Amino acid sequence: MPVTSLAMELSWVGCGITRNAFMADLAAAYHEKTGVNINISGGGATKGIRAITSKQADIGGACRFTLDMSREEAGATMVPVAWDALVVVVHKSNPIESISLSQLRSLYQGKITNWSQLGGADQPLELLIRQGKISGVGYTLRKHLFEDPKAVF
Repeated sequence: MPVTSLAMELSWVGCGITRNAFMADLAAAYHEKTGVNINISGGGATKGIRAITSKQADIGGACRFTLDMSREEAGATMVPVAWDALVVVVHKSNPIESISLSQLRSLYQGKITNWSQLGGADQPLELLIRQGKISGVGYTLRKHLFEDPKAVF
């Protein structure tokens, strides 16, 4: 669906976090100003990037850059408009206030398995993580925490 100067409707496909955070409001404001509707569809960063390269969408929303090794993502033009934070959280009843990047890395590597190793109670840790290597969150975590987007943990 290539965009033309006469388009009265655009399609946006991409990251669900972005979609939920602000795309509906942004699309409504854009419609009010221009009269152009933006149809919003989630599905993830990968879907957003690949919808652009396959001409299935006019705009793609992604929380990561294209993957170098991916033919399906070749040719996408990335234009960063904002950065978001990757945040690690614990349950509100957990007294741990902070951990170092080294400790976080050790958590994901399975070297730290109990809260007592971080100064907390003698209780096992349970990590809730994105396993997908091409999900925006998983890719970003691997790249910045391990300096290797292909890291396994």
